[in-house]
Order: sequence, then structure tokens, then C-alpha cells
Amino acid sequence: MNDIQKSYDELPYISAAFPETSPARLEALASFLSLTPPPSKTAKVLEIGCSYGGNLFPFAIANPQAKVLGIDLSEVQINKAKELAVQMRVDNIEFKAKDICDFTDADVSDYGKFDYIICHGVYSWVPGVVKDAILKTIKRFLSPNGVAYVSYNVYPGWKIKDTIRDFLMFGTKGIKGEAAKVAKARELLKVLGEYAKFCQKDGNVSQIFVNYDSLKFHIDHILSTNDSYIAHEYLEVFNYPIYFKDFAENLEKNNLTYLAEVGLEDVFQSNLGIEEFDSYIDANFSSRIEKEQTLDFLTNKVFRRSMIVHKELIPNDLNVNIGADELCKLHISAGFNKEKDRYKNISNVLMKPEYDWLYQVFTDVYPASVNFADVAALLKDDENAVKSAYFGFMEILAADCAKLTTYERPKITYEVGKSRLKERVRGYFEYFSAADEPVIKFADELNVPANFSPFDAFIALKFNGENSFENIVKQTANFARERNLEFTGKNGTIKTASKNEYQKAAEDYVKDLELKLSDGGFLENF
Repeated sequence: MNDIQKSYDELPYISAAFPETSPARLEALASFLSLTPPPSKTAKVLEIGCSYGGNLFPFAIANPQAKVLGIDLSEVQINKAKELAVQMRVDNIEFKAKDICDFTDADVSDYGKFDYIICHGVYSWVPGVVKDAILKTIKRFLSPNGVAYVSYNVYPGWKIKDTIRDFLMFGTKGIKGEAAKVAKARELLKVLGEYAKFCQKDGNVSQIFVNYDSLKFHIDHILSTNDSYIAHEYLEVFNYPIYFKDFAENLEKNNLTYLAEVGLEDVFQSNLGIEEFDSYIDANFSSRIEKEQTLDFLTNKVFRRSMIVHKELIPNDLNVNIGADELCKLHISAGFNKEKDRYKNISNVLMKPEYDWLYQVFTDVYPASVNFADVAALLKDDENAVKSAYFGFMEILAADCAKLTTYERPKITYEVGKSRLKERVRGYFEYFSAADEPVIKFADELNVPANFSPFDAFIALKFNGENSFENIVKQTANFARERNLEFTGKNGTIKTASKNEYQKAAEDYVKDLELKLSDGGFLENF
């Protein structure tokens, strides 16, 4: 464990937020699957392996009645997280430097049980005794109706990545310092990729690289990532992927059980969609776990993001039967782009055209949420339209392209004397406006990464409910012009040779910034 702590202290990750881990999303998904999870707005939340707190701050800031605890082995990161909590004036969050193997009741005397327990990017990267401690902690400290989240690398998809990792571990053996190891690893990856490419010349495919396309994909991906990712994913002492069936067995030993993946892919795509293969799977594998494992083999799955609950909540296989009642429990926010008469979701994936009318409804009100019950009530005299809405909602959920909550989310725009940047997020924006090298990444209230530059964060603070829109534009233009800053748009740097051009660029910039603040849920009425 000392080796793990040393590597993270020497080359730490920038601490990011992950939308799939948001307690608000976990609450929504569990409700959708017919459970009764605790309300996230007042929840007690624990994150195991919290780093600098980047995954916890957005939630804690957005939910002042929640109580949040982050623990991590790295004292360097925990001490910095404590500093950030004070600097950003977040009063409902606490950080402790703890080894999960030594985690006891005394550490949570002010919390008792936790409604949501998050463990992202830890389980595969620790030895067996720590894996066991993570699951025992979940069992011991998860509230009766609570939901835990654990992510982990899985076989068989990680088999080829194991080969790459073994090569990098071999080639960097004896090198001192994480930065030097990563530099050598990048060199090795380039050589491996070039040699694999050489073996394809003139159609002379080497048997060694029969999976050349897959190998090249993984090498290109690794080379595109940052040094921290390479160090901790491929050069750590511990990185042990697991078969899903073995993970499920470990849950069973701790009287826990698997609920579903946070992307709901196992709910909406519970088979291959090819009748001859699906019928074979159904005939030869009886349990849900066995079927899931079979699909992992057939789809070469690499990574899982699993929701976990107490065994007594699901004593038998989960029977997913989604009707209108389940759908009505969700408030869904989603925006779509229309290109050449077709709608694309946030991931730039084309949606089914038969629900175009519904995508436009979502887009018109975004970032406000839409509830199926409200849509159905408006369409009550048209049974076919209600059915279309139902299947359209399901299509949006299956595409995993929406923000999900159990509560309504409004659309708030900036208006002097009526709305402003939320008071609780001002410290968060102040940090990002001033930090030269931030140790956490920017995200919205649902942990969705948001692209805010230091300049964006600085100007956002001007949306205080007192400055008019025109005044914010004027301040923006003056500040930028005095420092010879350039405005950029979709097509690159905007021409600002004249004062009028500069003013127009500043005005467009402030309009776009207001949209970003509204979309991220950063504005409030007062």
C-alpha cells in the first residue's frame, strides 16, 4: 500500500468529476428500477479514493443539506482537498486520510450509515485484501435502501491490454521516478505500434499481430492520454481486472448484490439482438449473472460501472419490467442538435427519426427537465401519441445521453434583480478563475464535465444579480482589450480589428457564457 500512496503522491491524477457517480443519478436509476433509494438532496455520501475531491465538490455545493465524506490513502491529496473546501467555502464536506482496511465506526461517528457509497477507479488497482475491505465497508456502512457504485476493469476485454501493460512494466523496470517511467512507456508504445504496423506491410500479416486493429486502437488511445493515466493504469504495481462472474461472487460473499450498470446497457440491451445467438444463451445460461458474463465474452467487454445494493433488496434475479409508472419517476434533461433533418445527441450519435418531435420538445426546454407524466397528460386524447412518447423516452434513456434526476430541474436565465450566479458556487468559480494549475476539473451540479476557462469563471462572477447584461459585456470587452485577449468562436479566432467588432465579439461571448451557466444549473432566482 505504501507503493500505491507514493506513486499517487509523486504523479497524482487531476481529480475529475464523473456524471455516472452522481448520487442524484444513482437515486434516479434505482427509483427507475423499482427500488426506493434515499433522497440524494439530503443524503450522506462516502467516496472511497476521493483524491482531491473533484468528484465530490459539485454535489456537495449543489446540495447543502447533504453530508459528504471523502477518504483517500494519499495524505498529500487529502490535505489539499481540505484546503480547497475552506477556500471554496464548502461547509458540508469532510476529508480524511484513511486506509480502507483500517476504516472503522469511529471514523464515521458523525455519519452513521451512508446512503450512497462511491468507489470509482480503485477496485482493480488494489490488492485482494483491499478489494475485500472495500466490499466489507459497503456492506457495513451502506444504509438499508442505499446504493453503492463500483467501477472496475474486466476480462476478457482487458486481455490484450494486459499484454501491453506487461510489456510496459517489463520495459520500465528499474527506472526511478514516475515521470521518467511514463516517458519510457510512451517510447515503448510507439515502438510496439510501429513494429505492428511494419508486420502488416504488403499484406504479410504476422501471426503475432493477428489482432492488429485492436492493438493499434489501444496503443493510439494510451498515447493520447495524460501522464497520470499511463502511470496509474499501466505502470502501477496493482492492476488486476476481474471477470464479472467473479465480481458478482465476491458481492454474494458479502451479502450484497448487483443491480445494474449505470448506463443501463444491461437493461436496454440485455441480449445481442440476434435471435439465433440469443436463443442459445437463454437455453444454456439460466441466471442473469451467467447471461451477463456470456455477453461480456461475446462483446469483449473492458470496463464495468456497477450499482450495488444489499442482497435482501433483490433476493432473486432482478426482474426488469419498465412501464409508465417507472418512467414517471424520472425527470430527464437532454438537448439534441439537428443536422440535415436528423437529430444527434450530446455524443454526436444519430437518434431514431420516428421520435424527432420529442427530441425537439426536450431541446426547446433544455436544460429544464421533462417528465413523462406531463407529456402524457398533454397528449391524453391521442393514444398513439402517448405510445410514441413512451417509446421515445425509452430511446433517450437507452442512448445514455441525458441527465437524470427524481426532481424537476428548471431553466433559469440571467435577469437583473431576479436571478444570479448561485451564492454557493461562487467559491468554486473563484478557485477556477485564479488557479494557474487547478488540481480538480470543472463540472456542473450533476458531475457533468463543463468547459470553463479561467476567463469564463472570472466573467461568470459578474452575473451577480446587480450587473446588467450590457454592463457585463462592457466589463468583459474592457478587461479583454486591456490584456490583448482574443475571442474565439466555432471557426477559430474572431476578427476584432475595430472597437465595434470587439464589442460585438464580447456581446456574443457573454451570451454564450450565460447559456453555459444556465445549462450547468449555476443560476438561481432570488
